[in-house]
Amino acid sequence: MQYLASTGEDTVVGIAHGTPLTTEFRSTWLSSSVRALRQRDLWDRYLQHLAPEHRETVELHVAGTWLPIEVAHAHYTACDRLGLGASELDEIGREVSDRLHATILGVVVRAAKSAGATPWTVLERTPRLWRRIWLGGDIALYRLGPKEARLEAYAFPLARYQYIQHGFRGVLCALVEMFCRTAYVRQLGPRCTSERLVYQISWA
Repeated sequence: MQYLASTGEDTVVGIAHGTPLTTEFRSTWLSSSVRALRQRDLWDRYLQHLAPEHRETVELHVAGTWLPIEVAHAHYTACDRLGLGASELDEIGREVSDRLHATILGVVVRAAKSAGATPWTVLERTPRLWRRIWLGGDIALYRLGPKEARLEAYAFPLARYQYIQHGFRGVLCALVEMFCRTAYVRQLGPRCTSERLVYQISWA
């Protein structure tokens, strides 16, 4: 449930207390992540770390369906065990974003562009983007200045994984840079928990 509120900062989009935890996600997100692993010749190593009971689902999933969050936990556990560096994880996040633009993110991004877009135009649509990928959880967005925002993902039990922390940073960079010259996205570690991701975003 969304609300508008004032917390000493300009709250553009917020979430109500009691937001349910994320329980499902779109397989299109998994497909994009799997493709990035394959392109980097990491697939065989990844499968060595993937829990056997989820291997068939990961290998044979159909794009555009909903999958239980347990599959995502298994996927990101295996991804974290690959031990990839931050820069490569950010790059993978950008690639995932690029692929999603052609599918579940495309409608929202095109709507933002048609509205005489600025980075705020797409950032204000992030709750809608979220619901196209995740069932449960939510987004809060705070305006810190004319070209600076804080975005928080709540009730999100995948927040504990390094792979998804950096991946989300890459996705946000790619989204915002569609509407400006340069975007800067920094994870605010002290504000993060095992169920919450927090990023500060600025642009020029």
